[in-house]
Amino acid sequence: MTVGQTSKKLPLLYKHNNLDDLFSLTYKYDFGRTADNRYETALGYMDFLGTKKMSATEFKQRMYKLACNISMNVSDNETYLSLSGLSENMPEALKLAEDLMQNAQVDEEAYKSMVDVIIKSRNDAKQSQDECFNRLNSYGTYGPRNAYTDAMTNQQLRDTKPADLIKLVKGLRDMQHTVVYYGPMTEKELNKCLSKVHKTKKNLAAVPVGTPYMEQPTPKTEILLAPYEAKNIYMVQYHNEGTQWAPEHAATINLFNEYFGGGMNGIVFQELREARGLAYSAAAYYRQPSEKAHPEYAMTYIITQNDKMMDCVNEFNKIVGTIPQSENAFALAKESLMKKLASRRTVRGNVLWSYLAAQRMGINYDINSKVYEMLPNLKLNDIVKFEQQSMANKPYRYLILGDEKELDIKALEKIAPIHRLTLEEIFGY
Repeated sequence: MTVGQTSKKLPLLYKHNNLDDLFSLTYKYDFGRTADNRYETALGYMDFLGTKKMSATEFKQRMYKLACNISMNVSDNETYLSLSGLSENMPEALKLAEDLMQNAQVDEEAYKSMVDVIIKSRNDAKQSQDECFNRLNSYGTYGPRNAYTDAMTNQQLRDTKPADLIKLVKGLRDMQHTVVYYGPMTEKELNKCLSKVHKTKKNLAAVPVGTPYMEQPTPKTEILLAPYEAKNIYMVQYHNEGTQWAPEHAATINLFNEYFGGGMNGIVFQELREARGLAYSAAAYYRQPSEKAHPEYAMTYIITQNDKMMDCVNEFNKIVGTIPQSENAFALAKESLMKKLASRRTVRGNVLWSYLAAQRMGINYDINSKVYEMLPNLKLNDIVKFEQQSMANKPYRYLILGDEKELDIKALEKIAPIHRLTLEEIFGY
């Protein structure tokens, strides 16, 4: 892997593929929906468009014949335009892709149909228990402004001129971005290809600056209750005291998660599902961020029958407060995690994306290697001490999705005040 610049002074991450004839090329922009929530819609709209020279269907057919694929994605903080496929056809496929980005033609009917589909899917989402819970969980973790609610409203979608969305996509080429390439071409060949097709301005514009969705602290215990008529509830207990991530803690956290909440062999699953039969599903984790600026946080998760809610709450609190200790379970957890890490390989183009992930965490190495080196020296007492300091006897925000008529509200009120949310609040529409 090399880190450098293209002939046009664009930052370049390059790794040579000497295994086959496939390539992947990505233009990566360091902004996403937190900076401008229109780009997700704009890039989705491009899938319906063609140019003066070819229709949307003809464009897809040409790409298919070239054995290449184009994709466009927006995350919270990044935007990606990607091309992949057979390397010998990359120059022609890239030319087609650049032509679409710069010369897409407005299709009013296609835009109206896309908006209708988006709005219908939004309405349908409110009928899904899983989707309702995802929205409640995001609301409880990040607050009213989060990745779900911070989207174009239905009215904004209807009022937006599709030509303005095309203009946004067209302008991406002249914003600062990084080229990420994995394929058979040499750097010289790649630069030659890019110089012919990817014609950017000499001075690129800065990308928009966003306001991140930040995990909220939990200074006091409280309950957020959202409605959903069902015979079972979904519940999370969320705790966040703003602890910043440090690489030297990663091994302890990974092993704790494997021991405490890691699947069917974890303490939580064994205690709540197997031993007591209280839950359909149960887990508990200490979450590490994907970006250094974000804090760590703890969470428990359970799906149970409405009439077993308080039994689950009480048992969960006992487990979190005392953390059951088993040397046999700990040895199994350590062995399992060691095997997972030993068999894990970062290969091919994933090397580039792993490098970028490490950069976001403020390190210049693979954190998994550090975890693997530290694991043998960890003892059960290290895990217990970590849990007692990080999760036991802490204030939690309870996030409950359920049918209030079927729940023991009086028992909940003894835990903390209840704040009732509507589906409109957690969905943002």
